[in-house]
Amino acid sequence: METMALFGFFGRRNKGYASSWLQLTVVYATAREGLEPEQTFALRGKILAAHPIDFEFLNSDSFLVFYPGTAEGLQSATLLIDALNKVARDKAVPAFGAAVQQGECLAQMNGTGRFKSKPVGGLISQTKNLAIQVAEARTP
Repeated sequence: METMALFGFFGRRNKGYASSWLQLTVVYATAREGLEPEQTFALRGKILAAHPIDFEFLNSDSFLVFYPGTAEGLQSATLLIDALNKVARDKAVPAFGAAVQQGECLAQMNGTGRFKSKPVGGLISQTKNLAIQVAEARTP
């Protein structure tokens, strides 16, 4: 039984396994030349004020933010990117980039709408790559 649960969690959706593929809106924001603490706190404050499902502070210069994979989630994510870009301009964050995409991620949610497992999948990598491209295009 435990083996079946493992296959069910990591199963492929096209193979008929019961898996936890969720429709999510993913935002990835990064500063390719690092952030000062004041810049980090300003960006983090905007993320918290935007009320995502969840977010992760990945390292000293990147954030991963999740919204529902709905039109409202996409609208919230787009507004967040606008707010983050404004903070980046106001706080002189060099080489800042942010991107948003919607699609499926492998994750589980609890009854309160919080993640039980960290979302994973190609969508996150794709969004990260787009954000890095934007940041590199803005590199002085």
